[in-house]
Amino acid sequence: MASPDRKPESGAAEQPRIVIGLDTSFVAREALALAARLAASVDARLKGVFVEDDNLIALAGLPFAREVSFSGDVRELDPERMLRAMKAQAESARRMLARIAAEAHVDWSFDVRRGRPLASLAACASPEDTLVIRSPGETSREVGRAVRAATRETRADVLLVSRGAGLRASLSARAPAPRRPPSPLQQFLPGRSVAVVDEGSSAGETCSAFAEALAGRFGASFMRLPARGLGPADIAAAARQAGVGLLVVNANWFGDDDDAARLSAAAGCPVLLLGREREPRLASEKNNQGD
Repeated sequence: MASPDRKPESGAAEQPRIVIGLDTSFVAREALALAARLAASVDARLKGVFVEDDNLIALAGLPFAREVSFSGDVRELDPERMLRAMKAQAESARRMLARIAAEAHVDWSFDVRRGRPLASLAACASPEDTLVIRSPGETSREVGRAVRAATRETRADVLLVSRGAGLRASLSARAPAPRRPPSPLQQFLPGRSVAVVDEGSSAGETCSAFAEALAGRFGASFMRLPARGLGPADIAAAARQAGVGLLVVNANWFGDDDDAARLSAAAGCPVLLLGREREPRLASEKNNQGD
């Protein structure tokens, strides 16, 4: 494996990246495992970003701010101690990233930023990236703003993994083992299909082609969820009923910034939002191979 921080040679095409915000929670480890397997399946680099939260640092500087330990002791918040704790968490997150990336056999890099977590993560994205957004404590409006910045301003793709994504449930097989060896992602989402929101537009058609090719790469079944006259709540219900493992959506289909977060929470699976219209690279590869 190449050095995790190796930069591409001059003139070489930059490898796509899966960019994910990190902390040290159990949910973060599950989302990171999914991101690593996605990176392995599509030959992308994995980039982890730890954000030192400006709000917490500002809170620690207030004279009336206090912290309560597990033993019940109350003491003043110390900004320097807060920063040291964040640096320790960042180092733990880096080690977790290194371990999971090694298990998935993907190159990785790590960055520490300061700011608002979701806004800082969206600022990391480039058009060739897939940004993995978790929403453990943020409102749907905050998630929606980050999604809009990434998909409509930067034109990156976004993989939304909410509390309702059902990552642990997706670990149990729901179909017979495939005849060919499963892809790294299909080992994480065994027996579950890749579905696309079919909303009838030309952009939706390229989105569908991309999703079908992605399903082929993962060794998963593919299905369309017709969306004419339906809203995110209807699509979420259909995806949950069908036991979908990954839902692919044209990001421009959403009418409201909150819609993406609501769909992710209700669908029971990760949701991949495509931020740019393009003939999918995976479909081109498939056609070139004569499949």
